[in-house]
Amino acid sequence: MKAREIVTSAQILRLEDDGIIRATAFPVHMSLTFAQEVVRATIELADGTPRPVLVDIRAQKSVDRVAREYFAGAEAAKGHCALALLVDSPVSKAIGNFFLALSQAPVPRKLFTTEEDAARWLRGFLR
Repeated sequence: MKAREIVTSAQILRLEDDGIIRATAFPVHMSLTFAQEVVRATIELADGTPRPVLVDIRAQKSVDRVAREYFAGAEAAKGHCALALLVDSPVSKAIGNFFLALSQAPVPRKLFTTEEDAARWLRGFLR
């Protein structure tokens, strides 16, 4: 599989050779418009097969309520079968925990502090 990449206003997303989509958040406030752009890119990269997604949110400034709800909804789930959030600072941990606690998603989700642990967990969801 050849790696493919899409750059959005809020993240850079890349479908890696291992089948995991890796996204790196830019230091922006995640609005609904940005969230919709990210979800479209994820679905495009998934190409009809929901994939495990690892999102590095360490640089993320914030996520508004409607964006968080959109990410937890059915449209977003079209592109992913599991979601790992990479966090490190108190801010990114708060964003990640807030997202997990206040939104119900149809796919497994978990916070990680290392990319290796996140990727290991996500490999269990590869089809």
